[in-house]
Amino acid sequence: MSQHVNPLQTRNHKSALRRTLKDQRRGLPPEDRKHHDRHIAAHLANLLAQRGPLRRIALYLATPDEAALSLWLTSAQTSGLQLFAPVVGVEKGQMAFYPIGPNTPIRRGRLGLQEPVVQDNDRPINPDTLDVALVPLLGFDDHGHRLGMGGGYYDRYFSSAEQRPWIVGIAYDIQRSKEPLPTEPWDVMLDAVVTETGYRVFHR
Repeated sequence: MSQHVNPLQTRNHKSALRRTLKDQRRGLPPEDRKHHDRHIAAHLANLLAQRGPLRRIALYLATPDEAALSLWLTSAQTSGLQLFAPVVGVEKGQMAFYPIGPNTPIRRGRLGLQEPVVQDNDRPINPDTLDVALVPLLGFDDHGHRLGMGGGYYDRYFSSAEQRPWIVGIAYDIQRSKEPLPTEPWDVMLDAVVTETGYRVFHR
């Protein structure tokens, strides 16, 4: 007989984990954070090179506490890749990815997050056409489960794709959960994760 999991207990467990993981990530010293970000950029470049020819990559513009992609982004923008960053919509949970280049103006969006300024002729990319998506997270485990901030933006976005991209979590090692994370049916799984000590691919 399968064990019944109470949805309320799962949500409460997630909320408690979020508080703990936020505190751990926020407590990372600035010098350690810069050091880790450099290593993450190198490991990410190696992982994507092994993945094969890529054209369209979705990324995120980090908050002060998140693992930053700025070093990798600088290199990627000169490599001919088409890059896209998220813009949060007016409706709750709505998000789309728009082109971002070296000269794209950046603003602070509705949730206080950095996002590209969308011009009148800009169109969001269809998630079905993305090759890779680099996603932020609060926690991850050894099975490829991801714990986000709780808004469900990434879960909703990728659930609408008939063919979702290869999803890579970006994090620090302190965000790894040694125990399996609590999950719900709509949670998006990671295909790989990159930290300052390397990367791991989850074979499905």
